[in-house]
Amino acid sequence: MQAGQITVLLNQGSPNNKEDLDHIYALLYNEIKAVAQNQLAHIHNNNTISATVLANECYLKLIQIEKPSHQDRRHLLNYLAKAMRRFLIDQIRSKQRKKRKGQMDNLHMSQVLGADDIDFDVIEIDRLIDILAEIDPHLAELFQQKIIFNFTFKELAEMFDLSERQVIRQWNQAKTLLLTMIENPDGSR
Repeated sequence: MQAGQITVLLNQGSPNNKEDLDHIYALLYNEIKAVAQNQLAHIHNNNTISATVLANECYLKLIQIEKPSHQDRRHLLNYLAKAMRRFLIDQIRSKQRKKRKGQMDNLHMSQVLGADDIDFDVIEIDRLIDILAEIDPHLAELFQQKIIFNFTFKELAEMFDLSERQVIRQWNQAKTLLLTMIENPDGSR
C-alpha cells in the first residue's frame, strides 16, 4: 500500500472511529507482521512470542489511544514501532526477572551501527533511543524507523520528505550520538 493512500485514509476517517483504524491496520498488517518477524529474529530467548502476537499487541495499543493524532503513515508507523519496542522490552524485562537474559542479536546491531566491538542489550538500546529523543526527536524517530522497520534510506527519504543524502547524513549523526552515549555512559569525554 502506498504511503499516500494510508495518509488519505487517516485524514478522511475519524481518528476515534474503530472501524477506520481496523481498515487501515488491515491494510498495513502484512507489513507490520513482517517487521515483527524481523524484530523477533534479533531477540535471544524469545520462544514465547510470535510475529502474530507482536502485531496484535501493536493493534491493541493503537485502539486504546483516547485521542489519536496519526496525521500520516509515518506518524502511524512511528507509533507502532514504539509500541512494538515497548512490548518487546516489557517481555525481556519479565524474562530477566526470571534470570534469563534477552539481548539483541549483536550481529544485527553491529551491522546497523557499524561497531563490531560493542555488546548490545535491547533494554540499553531502548534507553538510548529515549535519551536521543530528548536531544533530537527527529533523529530518534529516524533511527527507530531504520532499526525496527528496516526501511531503506530511499524509503526514509520519502517518508520524511527529504533527499536520500540528507537522510544518510542524519542517520550518521544519530549513529554517532548513540555510539558516543554507549562509549561514554556517564557523559564524560
